[in-house]
Amino acid sequence: MTQTTVGVLLVVLCATIEGFSQLFFKKSALAKAHRLSWIGAGAALFILQALIYTAALRFVEISIAFPIGSIAYVVVAILSREVLNEPVTGVRWLGVGLIILGVSFLGAQA
Repeated sequence: MTQTTVGVLLVVLCATIEGFSQLFFKKSALAKAHRLSWIGAGAALFILQALIYTAALRFVEISIAFPIGSIAYVVVAILSREVLNEPVTGVRWLGVGLIILGVSFLGAQA
């Protein structure tokens, strides 16, 4: 596995962590009980994400890493539908597909 591959995989991991952070923040907005716990969990994941992202930048150029991080939008769409039962329209799924396509091009080029 090349260093660039490691960097790309770390960025994808960061995007996934960010998606869960967003889910926790949404849960804090909806919860009457344990609101601060959800906020704390989301903030802790953001800190973890920042640390991993910083490590990823050792292996991959930021001009590649930052756009690949947009995979977080995909994670959020999936989590919001599956966990929060929020509707995701066809247009949003089209956007998710375009993001996946773009990230695939960048990953292949890296």
